[in-house]
Amino acid sequence: MNQPKTELREYLNILIHRFLNCKSLYSELLHISAWKTSKERIGAINLSGPFFQMVNYSMTRIYLVELASLLSKKEDRSLFDWLKKAHTHAKSMEPSRYSNNSEIRDRETINPYEYQKIIDEHIFQLESHSETIDRIKALRDKLFAHLDKTYFENPGSALEAFPVKPVEIGEMIETVSGILKCHYSYLFKADLRMELIIPGNVDVVLTYALAFQRIRTDQALIKSGFRPAKYMEKL
Repeated sequence: MNQPKTELREYLNILIHRFLNCKSLYSELLHISAWKTSKERIGAINLSGPFFQMVNYSMTRIYLVELASLLSKKEDRSLFDWLKKAHTHAKSMEPSRYSNNSEIRDRETINPYEYQKIIDEHIFQLESHSETIDRIKALRDKLFAHLDKTYFENPGSALEAFPVKPVEIGEMIETVSGILKCHYSYLFKADLRMELIIPGNVDVVLTYALAFQRIRTDQALIKSGFRPAKYMEKL
């Protein structure tokens, strides 16, 4: 690595971008799940049940494959790989943080040894999720990407052999968010919101769909002259 200070910052930015897209997919799936399990809101999902099944199928595979890659110890480009390289080039990285000294009111440099200790702690935090990561990688290798013969013929058995609970995914995502946010702050001297702001997410779409469903069955509105079909013309 010729210019670790620059190259590792660029590398970190790419990891953050990929992770935030992955986290966004996971978040949207949680929203869909919340709608599916709500008696008051399930009607919006039922407007196009097969479509949301397809969305769930596709997005689940995408975010799990991405997580498997981002959190693999064997990949050439992963968070583990970045942390190891940052550890090696800690002196060149020149990390800094806001000082707690009220008289300074500025950033202070983190010495290389302390930065390495911080990285060691982050690696330890990631490794605490190693069982979850291993099961995600197994799903990727045996079911999503390479289609192992046994699991190709019986996909459900792969999910039974390598179960991944939503709470485990959520905790792991929060750990990764904290690590990436921390290093972004140290290296770019700025805070970072670890989520993508999407105005038109699935909640918005389903809320409008449910609202229209309620309006078009409101007999008082219809008797007053409201014609739901009028608003569906030329769509």
